[in-house]
Amino acid sequence: MDDRRALFAEFEKLGEPEVRRRHTSGEYDHSPAFKQAASQWLLPKEEAERSRRDASQVEQIEIARSAKNAAWAAAIAAIVAAIVAIIAALIAGLGWLMPHR
Repeated sequence: MDDRRALFAEFEKLGEPEVRRRHTSGEYDHSPAFKQAASQWLLPKEEAERSRRDASQVEQIEIARSAKNAAWAAAIAAIVAAIVAIIAALIAGLGWLMPHR
């Protein structure tokens, strides 16, 4: 247990990027205990990264959905404005064709 604590302390000094590099490059293959300790130390960090990535994806989906809803609202407003403009043009045209006496 003390060996594992010492290894974890060493990993903390090195930092996650360096431990990950050494782990994936095979530098820790010389000792199964060392490699296992590195895997155990990296696991919660990988899970935290996965959670951050998932949260980011959820946020991106919410932003996209909000943008889609805003686009629909703008399209509906444009259609209503076009209909009002057509009605106004018809009324103006009728007023020009049949002036008030």
